[in-house]
Amino acid sequence: MAQAVHPKYRAFLVHAPADEAWGRTLQRSLEEMRVPWALVGRETAHGPVPKRIGPLARFAAEPPPVAPGEPEPAAVPEPSAAATPTPAEPAAEAAPGAAADAEPPAAAATVAGPTLVSSTDAPVGPAAPPEPPALRAPARPTLPEDMVAALVDARFLVVLCSPAAATDAAVDEAVRRYKGLGRGDRVVAVLVGGAPDADPRTLCPPALRRRIKVDGTVSDEEEDAVAPLVIDARTLPRTEVTMRLAAALLALSFDEFRGPAERSTRGRRRLRGWLTAAAVLLILVGGLVAAVRFVLPNDPMLLDRVLAAGTGTTLRAVDAADRLGASPAVVAGIVAPAEAALRDLAAAGGDDPRLQLRRAAMLIAFERRRDALGLADAARSRTTAAEALLDGLVFPGGMDAEVQREIVAARLDAVRLRLAQGATDRALANARAALAAAERLAGADPTSVARQRELSRAATAFGDALLAAGEADDALKQFRTVLTIRETLLAVDPSSAEARRDLSVAYERLGDVLVVRDAPDEALKGYRTALSLRLSAVDPAAGPGWQRGLSILYNKVGDVQLAQGAGEDALGSYRAGLALQLAVAERADAAARRAMSVSYERIGDVLRAQRAFDEALASYRASLALRQGLAGGDPGGSRWPRDLPVSQERIGDVLMAKGAPDEALAAYQTALAARERLLAAQPGPAARHDVAVTQSKIGDALAARRMGAEALASWRAALAATEQLVAADPDNAAWQWEMAVLQWRLASAGDDPVERYRVVVATLRELAGRRKLTPAQAKWLPLAERALVEARTR
Repeated sequence: MAQAVHPKYRAFLVHAPADEAWGRTLQRSLEEMRVPWALVGRETAHGPVPKRIGPLARFAAEPPPVAPGEPEPAAVPEPSAAATPTPAEPAAEAAPGAAADAEPPAAAATVAGPTLVSSTDAPVGPAAPPEPPALRAPARPTLPEDMVAALVDARFLVVLCSPAAATDAAVDEAVRRYKGLGRGDRVVAVLVGGAPDADPRTLCPPALRRRIKVDGTVSDEEEDAVAPLVIDARTLPRTEVTMRLAAALLALSFDEFRGPAERSTRGRRRLRGWLTAAAVLLILVGGLVAAVRFVLPNDPMLLDRVLAAGTGTTLRAVDAADRLGASPAVVAGIVAPAEAALRDLAAAGGDDPRLQLRRAAMLIAFERRRDALGLADAARSRTTAAEALLDGLVFPGGMDAEVQREIVAARLDAVRLRLAQGATDRALANARAALAAAERLAGADPTSVARQRELSRAATAFGDALLAAGEADDALKQFRTVLTIRETLLAVDPSSAEARRDLSVAYERLGDVLVVRDAPDEALKGYRTALSLRLSAVDPAAGPGWQRGLSILYNKVGDVQLAQGAGEDALGSYRAGLALQLAVAERADAAARRAMSVSYERIGDVLRAQRAFDEALASYRASLALRQGLAGGDPGGSRWPRDLPVSQERIGDVLMAKGAPDEALAAYQTALAARERLLAAQPGPAARHDVAVTQSKIGDALAARRMGAEALASWRAALAATEQLVAADPDNAAWQWEMAVLQWRLASAGDDPVERYRVVVATLRELAGRRKLTPAQAKWLPLAERALVEARTR
């Protein structure tokens, strides 16, 4: 028995009763430590690096009874905690980004049919002390049964070595048992007692310094080294001891762990500074409200500038808190009072149109930030209120150009919000209004480069809204207009990096619409042109945002390559994108971390298709670890709940392919619980479809476990949900295909096969008549017809 498949404990920590203080300190420090998130998900010899090191198991035998009149043994003082704080990773927040990928094809089931698509100093001498009789033949077991179980279920063994540990039967027994499991390479020795110049072997129990025989007993042959890793806590600061031990338990080198850990510690200090600044900000904003109400009731221009400055300062504080890993509660504690104070401040200006415009811009800015952090309200009340303010703007003296530009900017922000919310109609309305205003501004000054650029951005937003609404042809016209404008702007200033980036975005949008129009070769050409332009216009000084944009573009290239059957090329593109993200991982915000999780997921998709299941599983687990970190203490947040079950389901698919239906079933059931919560919170066809897909996969896993009745029940539940979807949208060919697949599953399992095969045949014939079957799907029609004939003749 080498190692449990999924060990319950990261480590089993064993020590002598005299070293209780050290044991308690190390366990607490390690279990409270947050792994620097830049390391989370990294593949090691012991699996992906987790978010936390715990849980740990710890054991020390009860000290022997003290005879009357004997003094108690002196306790070793607890190590000093005066050094720098234990490194920890900031908790991540929810962030915006593209919707999770469509569900992958289900793993092969055991039932025939088509596929449903969708974790105490003693004297020390130069030689080892003689073994007392208790070590050679203990009178009773030194490890309780529950501790033996924990020892077996631990990935590593940590032994606190001291003069007391060298003669402790329980410590020796734990080491003997652990090494007897064949895990001698997973033992870490921490020297916590004895003189600094003492030979480490004199501090270790016999089982640690000697080899273990085949029969599990301790031999007289000395080990070359007492352990693969020895940490001398007698001469090192506590924080370094903790960091070295943490690195070992994560299967990382100390140098790999130290840099990110120290940066994380500095990040926490910066976070405390930012939170202090945010508290001061709230006090200042509150004071400004009172001051403005008293001093500035008749100066709208000054009030407008104060509002703009207050909004910007608040959002910068929120961004800093997010990057440094503040929890959703902390971020909400910054943004909510500041936003309320600024709203009160704006209300002091009455009905002045410029202040109405400022209020609209404020509402949209706060909505975007809340949406990015997973804190937005489901009703999107801020966006609605902002749109009403923008619709009702009337300037008695007419709007000057600067006001119109601010209105265009606010409308474009609203477009992005509405697209992220899935409110396509509202996005289109905002985009049309923004484009009309931008056209008026550009027409009034056709030689202005700035106004032409603003016009191209408004046209891009309008194209995005059209594409989201399914109007690909009209979107293509808009994007070609944008391309023409931006090519002209680059010709005016060929050295402009901004112009090249803008033109790159235009080519990227062309690629997006060509993918929808099923023109992959042209789309790939557009993406590669965009990539070339983007690479020639990078600006590392601008922060990590350009790497994220590049990585998304690499993912799009990979998506097209994968659709064309070029799996190795796609894998290269996905890995190039991930490498860009990892290069700036320490500066990544929540959106960047979410994009990184998508890259890991896509890499896993390709590896799974190549049947590299172990690598695919590692990639999916890295993606899941990032998403769990982003969800943090807010799993019900508005941005992340769907991503988590998608990751769990992909993990289940790989486990099914690996022939591990028990583990796959657990992953699917976790995904189903999350999706049922989503369906209850936000009923709709997409959520219902997700539930049906997961129920079908649970049925496949149950069938693989030979739990026929339970599998039938799960498939029937999936079928009932899918039939509701088809009834609501009879023209949806994908849902009709899935309904036929589920009917086939049930028929193959002997559940009313004649009637079910009849439905399958009728459905496939109807889809074939409408030319809605892919070539691969069409091959199932004659098989279904043959199955129907055989069922009728039985």
